[in-house]
Amino acid sequence: MNASVAQLGPFAWLGVVMFALGLGASIYITLTDEESPLAKQYFRYTRHLDVQLRALFIHDITGKNIANWQIVAILVALLFDPVLTLLLGEGTDVPVALVGVPVAVAAPALWFIDARHKRQEAIEKQLDTFLLALANALKASPSLGDALNATSTLLRAPMKQELELTVKENQLGVPLDHALLNMATRVGSRAFSGALTTVLIGRQTGGDLPRILETSAATLREMARLEGVVRTKTAEGKAQAWVLGVVPPLLVGLLNWLDPLWLQPLSTTFIGYIIVAIAVAFWVAAIFAARRILAVDI
Repeated sequence: MNASVAQLGPFAWLGVVMFALGLGASIYITLTDEESPLAKQYFRYTRHLDVQLRALFIHDITGKNIANWQIVAILVALLFDPVLTLLLGEGTDVPVALVGVPVAVAAPALWFIDARHKRQEAIEKQLDTFLLALANALKASPSLGDALNATSTLLRAPMKQELELTVKENQLGVPLDHALLNMATRVGSRAFSGALTTVLIGRQTGGDLPRILETSAATLREMARLEGVVRTKTAEGKAQAWVLGVVPPLLVGLLNWLDPLWLQPLSTTFIGYIIVAIAVAFWVAAIFAARRILAVDI
């Protein structure tokens, strides 16, 4: 194999280069033909990415940028093994394409999930500030729309971006209640949806909305404080739970590596099978018990 590759020399490199150029040219021609099925799927996918980016208020990149980078990553993964074979005379033990192609395909979706989660956390951290600022704005102006507009100038992103979009929707004719519900749907946070529900109920019932919002803001601050206390108190327990789950299998593997005969009775006798079954049952039960104990919810 190595001798044949060495004998081919420049012809092998020329074949790889021509294959790469031909594959790239065929993809480019197919994607630029708007009537081809592949181009239709490509533009549908880029529009989907644009929607995801707009929902996260990301304007410095587009869906086409992400899709093009995915295509390049897939081509590199497909061509990695042939190029490495020409350079070293042998292929890799693990096919790079089997790992690289799925990673390139799934990377944007995983990134969007992580970005939405981080955005939700950032908005939840600003929630008590938003409610308190809205309550103060309502004291100066009884109109909820004007109060939201005034509040948006006092906050930072990402809450500021959501409020500005809600105010624009209301100015374009969308009822304020629907605009607030749209904002709750975009954010996708249970705490944020609950806060907006408080605003809507207080607006519809005609109660003292500023006082209700101040009380809600104080409640959220107290919940955040309690969650911090719970995280601090359970941090050591979570570390112990990790040790409980990881150390026993590692210890068994280490003992078996040091002396294979020492644990042999556990795998060759009936009593050994019973002991192993009981030990595994207690180990699994301890892991589940630790998860239940540490799953503290405020």
